Amino acid sequence: MIGINQDSIKNYLEQFSPTVKITSKNVIINCPWCEYQKKQPHYHLYISIEAPMFHCFHCNKSGTISKLFKRLEGRDQSEKFIDENKIKEYKTNELKLATQPDRKKIILPDLREDQFKLKTLYLKGRLKYSNPNLKLIKGLIFDVEDFIIKNNIKIDDRLSRVRYYLQSNFIGFLTENESVVVLRNIDETSDFRYFKLFIYDTLFLDYYKLYGGNYNSNNVIIAEGIFDIFNEQIFDYTGLRKESKLYAAALSTSFDSLLKSIVFNEQIYRLNVFVLADRGINLEYFKKIKKYNPHIIDKFTVFYNKTGKDFGDTNVIPEKFIL
Repeated sequence: MIGINQDSIKNYLEQFSPTVKITSKNVIINCPWCEYQKKQPHYHLYISIEAPMFHCFHCNKSGTISKLFKRLEGRDQSEKFIDENKIKEYKTNELKLATQPDRKKIILPDLREDQFKLKTLYLKGRLKYSNPNLKLIKGLIFDVEDFIIKNNIKIDDRLSRVRYYLQSNFIGFLTENESVVVLRNIDETSDFRYFKLFIYDTLFLDYYKLYGGNYNSNNVIIAEGIFDIFNEQIFDYTGLRKESKLYAAALSTSFDSLLKSIVFNEQIYRLNVFVLADRGINLEYFKKIKKYNPHIIDKFTVFYNKTGKDFGDTNVIPEKFIL
């Protein structure tokens, strides 16, 4: 918590906003830029309790809290409501993550498809179309050992136990912010299917991203697995490719964290979310995500594959649910 005194700030903000609501993470008011002195039942401007920032999801105005107070009253009132030591601590932690001294540009090994024939065959089979150019696949890794050596990856006990098995049986995908390599076992019969190789700490969940057909859209297509978004981008089962900005794989079922990360990293506000869901995930789970994130989600649609477990399967017939 940044140090906002909730009772005091509520009384203060009520002088300027017809409506003030306080949640566990935000103070929510009418925006003084686009809704000044308007009496409306809704609110658009969110003041974070966790960080000294605000954002309006209607006019997209954003900035520090001191900027907001200056707008409201013509002078900076931030000292009344903000613990300056907490702000310094927040900025210091953020800076440490962004400027780690050992953080270098990640080096990807050459694919060498002839050397890794089984990995090549596996990947081409999963992509479901003949003769794909694997060199065009972002962040693809066949030679796990070479990746570890070239990037001076720390060999802890966890990695040491599986290092050579990863080299022989796993392919990897480097995430968007180059903080994690998600490794997938090419042996479909093995219970040991995935391994995450962590490289750096990040403030938000990292993800694997593919581009959609509309850069200016706020439509995002998300899924648990990388092959889900690969196949959807290629075959466009949902018909959303032309009108979507991006595809993102959470690499887990933490869709809540994924959406917050997309807002932060991609600067997309009021998301239209389309989920390529695993049949094992109940629809109620997604309803809760929408319910508890109304400030970042505009629309929420879930697709299941009628003919298989997920969108990574061979045949896909989408079944659509609008939440």
